[in-house]
Amino acid sequence: MLRRGNRPGRLAKKLIRQVGDADIALAGAETRPKVLKSLEEAEVQEVRAAVRADARTLEELIAELRMEIDSRAERRERRTELIRNRVEQGRLWRTVGIQERIPLMPFAPLIRTLVLTVLASLDFFVFAEAYGVLTDAADYGVSWFLGGILGIAVFIAGMVLAHAIKGAILARAQVQLLKAADAGTVKVDAETREQLVTTQSSALALALTSIVFLLLSIAGIMVRIQGAATDGSDGPAILFTALIPFVAVVVELSLHDPTERDEPMPNFVDRRLERRLAKAERRLRIVAAQVEAKVAKIEKLYRVEEAILDVEQRDMGLRHTTDLVLGGGHQIPAVATNGRSTEADREHLEKTLKMARRA
Repeated sequence: MLRRGNRPGRLAKKLIRQVGDADIALAGAETRPKVLKSLEEAEVQEVRAAVRADARTLEELIAELRMEIDSRAERRERRTELIRNRVEQGRLWRTVGIQERIPLMPFAPLIRTLVLTVLASLDFFVFAEAYGVLTDAADYGVSWFLGGILGIAVFIAGMVLAHAIKGAILARAQVQLLKAADAGTVKVDAETREQLVTTQSSALALALTSIVFLLLSIAGIMVRIQGAATDGSDGPAILFTALIPFVAVVVELSLHDPTERDEPMPNFVDRRLERRLAKAERRLRIVAAQVEAKVAKIEKLYRVEEAILDVEQRDMGLRHTTDLVLGGGHQIPAVATNGRSTEADREHLEKTLKMARRA
């Protein structure tokens, strides 16, 4: 086989010396190119086999990643189907201008998330400190984190209350908008008007949410008051910390848009899977390109050897076994002395064949 550093023609000359007997030349000049072709195919197969395991591993990884991505996409589609009507209703109500009839501050989702995260952190820290002082526990102990969890519970109850209040405001605004549309003071497309469905607000749910929020807030205030009695805090500090959950409710009332119901979108897990898939596919393409480049180089080197072998055999007088064929279809063997046919040999063969025909 061809190896790095071999000079052009070395393999061709080696085939002439070691394959067959060039002095007899019974095999014909086409035999050694066949051997050369077999060597080429064997070397190409060896190169492809060397990377077959890596390529198979990459292909299996790509198949697994695609199955996982497809599975997550199917689950996302099922969740989307459950809320598709609500998403469409939110879009329709926005087209008729319902957002202008409810309190709403047009902040970016990132800013809203940042503000709510700060408020939740304040709730956690204030209630954790108060509960820690009340139970005389060390910072970052079990009691300290228990107080922080109480603060998060108050914050979550405030968010639920804010959404319930905003839902009631939306329901009232929808009814007023439809009345204005029926009276002709507001122009609404007739086709859109038929598709609009008003939101139903439950007074019982709103009342229960308010009671839970107030009870949790009062419990938090009591914890803070008892903690203040221990560490000597004054009244304004207690009032300030007690107002934090209510501030969160007011902020969420201004930032929350009940008509904004988006379909489930790919999250960071989906994006990570997509990046892993793209990386694996890129690696597979690189491996395939490297293999093809090696194969092309091998084929190019063997073409050079094939050309040199053909020249060498021609210079030695080696002929193909099908070169000399008589008119009757009988082949004249290319018997040679030192690799060269002579006129005497040709004449002797022709006379022998003529005698055979006469007999």
